[in-house]
Amino acid sequence: MTTKTLSVVDVLELCQPLLGSARETLRVFPAHDRDGAGFAPEDVERCNEVLAGIGAAYGLTVPRFVWPAPERPSSLEVALSNFCDLELGGWQPVADRSGDPAGGAAGLAGLAALPGRRRIEAEGVPAFDSFSAGPAGGEAIVLILPSGVPATLFRPWLEELSADRLVITYENPYLFGEWRSLDTPEGDFAEEIDLVGALLAEYGPTRAHLIGICGGAPVALAAAAEFGDRVETLTVLHPDLNFGEGVMRTPFQKQFQSVLAGAASGPRRARDTLTLFLDPNMLYGVEPRLAPFILYPYGDEELFHRYAKQNYALMAYDANEAARRLRQRVLIATSRTDRMTHPETAHHFGGLVSGEVTVAERESGTHHDILIPDQEIYAMLRKFIGGGA
Repeated sequence: MTTKTLSVVDVLELCQPLLGSARETLRVFPAHDRDGAGFAPEDVERCNEVLAGIGAAYGLTVPRFVWPAPERPSSLEVALSNFCDLELGGWQPVADRSGDPAGGAAGLAGLAALPGRRRIEAEGVPAFDSFSAGPAGGEAIVLILPSGVPATLFRPWLEELSADRLVITYENPYLFGEWRSLDTPEGDFAEEIDLVGALLAEYGPTRAHLIGICGGAPVALAAAAEFGDRVETLTVLHPDLNFGEGVMRTPFQKQFQSVLAGAASGPRRARDTLTLFLDPNMLYGVEPRLAPFILYPYGDEELFHRYAKQNYALMAYDANEAARRLRQRVLIATSRTDRMTHPETAHHFGGLVSGEVTVAERESGTHHDILIPDQEIYAMLRKFIGGGA
């Protein structure tokens, strides 16, 4: 995500996770221009020539441009179209392009490419991809991401936090990369911890700073308890944690966990449930620049079934024992206006930690806001990891 107008190649590169996961070719259309002006049949044809040319030239999966807008687009198509409108600034320049369909493109800008890609092969877990930036050494920040969200979205985090420390993240092999070559996972929470253990063993930091973002919080918390002295600090941002009955959870958390339980029970239930998420109404309140990344697991029935099994295990994990075992410094960030993860959960977690703990409650901020590049958040993380209050 950037603050400047992007080229078609840039946008397609950023959207490759969603475009590549979709079982069928997605349609894209001018989401905010429904009067039909300027998009004659030859314009539509030219847009598709440009898309096809770019796809062939750079090996990218591309959508199909349509006009007028379809009557029943999926949430994936609406998300992609909104993102293109925002980042391209409009499709008319594409329709007006002359010459070679891929002409005028300087090549892939690398906006979606994550630095330091490394394939990790370890006993007991499938091979998986990790990414890193910053100087190697005994200290490292480990970003544990929300389940099913492509690491591409967190490239700004690697760039911002790696000035004086190594920053590492990874993608779950059951949901990314060569996921189709693996058996459907059982939804074993312990395997999530094994992935973190393999990551730490591969990079070898003696002082790790774990940052669990939203749905990544249960894994970060459990890993901090499991790996003890190898973890110096734990940070959870808008944590989706389960402490059992009596600890507040939002209606969204309860409903979403129930829906995931059904989808995790079998492929047929997953297929039926997926139709709910393909309704464009599910995009209400979702930042358009985040939507193509958040919707990645919903592009394919089998991928969604896997995601449901994995994410249900995270949401059902009882965090009480691990929270009481923590001896590291802990930072917990939340906000009063988060309607997806309950802020009282953050305060309850803070009360369970026996060591030094800081609960930072912002006055406002939605759950998805934490995923948007934010200098205030980066500064808070740098200060805490560096030893500041």
